[in-house]
Amino acid sequence: MPGELLTPREETVLAALVRVHVEVGSPVASAGLLERESLEASPATIRKILVSLEEKGFLRQPHTSAGRLPTNRAYRFYASHALDGQDLTHIGVLRRQLEARLQQVTADEIHGQLAGIIGDLSMQLGLVLAPGFEQVRLQQLQLMRLAEGRLLLVVSLETGPVQSLVIEVGSSVDPGEVVGVSTRLNERLAGLTLAQVRETVRERFGDMARGQQDLLRQVIEQLESMASPAGPALHVAGARHICEQPEFRDALDVAELMDLVEHRDELAGLLSDREGVVVTIGEEHDPQGLRLCGLVTASYEVNGAIGVIGVMGPARMPYDRVMALVNYTASRAPELVS
Repeated sequence: MPGELLTPREETVLAALVRVHVEVGSPVASAGLLERESLEASPATIRKILVSLEEKGFLRQPHTSAGRLPTNRAYRFYASHALDGQDLTHIGVLRRQLEARLQQVTADEIHGQLAGIIGDLSMQLGLVLAPGFEQVRLQQLQLMRLAEGRLLLVVSLETGPVQSLVIEVGSSVDPGEVVGVSTRLNERLAGLTLAQVRETVRERFGDMARGQQDLLRQVIEQLESMASPAGPALHVAGARHICEQPEFRDALDVAELMDLVEHRDELAGLLSDREGVVVTIGEEHDPQGLRLCGLVTASYEVNGAIGVIGVMGPARMPYDRVMALVNYTASRAPELVS
C-alpha cells in the first residue's frame, strides 16, 4: 500500500491536498493549501513535505511555477482512507437527499431512475447494472395438463418467484407422456443455473425418446426463452456531468469514454465482476476509455441475483462522498427493485 511509504505528517498533508484539488479542480500551491486546510505547520515545512510527496510519486507539477496535482497513486491513497474520519453530518445530508429522491420513483424503469438519481447527487455518471437471474438455480420443474392441447410448465427456482409458462401443444397429449417428460426434465435440469439450462438443454435431451420428441421440443423452446436475458441490463445516466468536468475538455478523451458507455455489453461485463464495494482508478482499468476515470461500485442481491450500483467520473473524485452514496444506495436497492 502507498500509505506504508508515508510518514503520518505526509499522510495528513496529502489527504488535505487531494481534498482541496477535488474541490477546486486546479493545481494546489502550498499557500492555497494552508489557506483552506487547518494544518499545524509552517509554509516552509509544507513546501518540504510537498517536495517529498512528489519524489515518492504522489504529486506532480504541470510546470515549475504551478502548484501540485495528485497522481493516481494519491487518489488510490485517498480512496483507501476515504471512510476513516468521515463527516457523518455530511453523509447524513447525502442520505436524506437520496431518500427524498427515492420517494419519487415508480415501479416502472426503477433501475434507470436509480442511475439518474445517483448521477445527479454525485454530479458524475450514474450506473446501475440490474440483477441478472442467469445464476439462479432451477430447483424443480412440473408439467401439468390444463386442457385439451394445453399444458402448464411450473418452474421453481432456489430463490425468487415461481415461473409459470403455458404451452400450446396443438393436440391431445397422453397423461403418461406428460408425467414421463416431467420426470426427465427434473432428472436432467434440476440444480442447474438458468444460464446452464439455456446453454445445454438441447444437448442434455439429444437422446430423447421418439414418442416424446414434439412435446420435449416445445418444452425446451419455452425453457430457453425463459432463461434468456431480457434486453440490456445496464442503465447509464448523467453524461452531461462528465462533459462539464475540466478533465474532459479534450474532445478525444470524451469520445473514448462515451464510446465505452455506448458499447454497454463491455461496460456491463466490467461491472458484473465487481462484488462488494470496489474502487478502481486510472491505470487500474483495462479499457483505454477509463484511464482518466475513477469508478466506485457496490453490489447488491435480489432473490439470489446480483446487481451493481456505480458512479464513474474523473479520477479527481470525492471518494468519501461517492463511496457513501453508492454503498447506501446498494443497501436500499433490494427493497426498491424486488
